[in-house]
Order: sequence, then C-alpha cells, then structure tokens
Amino acid sequence: MDILKQLEAKLQTLVQQRNALKDEVTRLTTEREPMEQELHGLRRRLEDLQSEKTALTKERDDVRLEIEGIIKSLEDIA
Repeated sequence: MDILKQLEAKLQTLVQQRNALKDEVTRLTTEREPMEQELHGLRRRLEDLQSEKTALTKERDDVRLEIEGIIKSLEDIA
C-alpha cells in the first residue's frame, strides 16, 4: 500500500507539473501573438522600403544618364 501511495503522490505531482506547463505554454503563446504581428508589420515595411530604394536607384540612374547626355550635348556645342 505504501508503494501505491507513493505512486499516487508522484502522479499528482506530475499532473500538477503538466498543468503548470500547459498554462505556461498558453501564456507564452498569448504574449507572442502581438510580437508576431509587429514582426509581420516590420517585414512588410522592409519590403516596401526595399521597393522604394529600387525605384529611387533606377530614377537616379535615369537622371544620371540624362545629365550625361546634356553635358555631352553642351560639349558638342562648345
């Protein structure tokens, strides 16, 4: 009987630990959701900024070519 009582006590301890771990997982999951949303927003913003950078780089290159053409035209006139 003593062994059964020991096993029952250990089983109760394990059940309590399991429940505590389940509660901890639930808490962490709940805390993680806003962070994941923020991370998703930051990733979207990064993609937007990368697209904007690409567009500005193309515009800069186009302006550079246009200026080079103007300078060449001025040099040809002179």
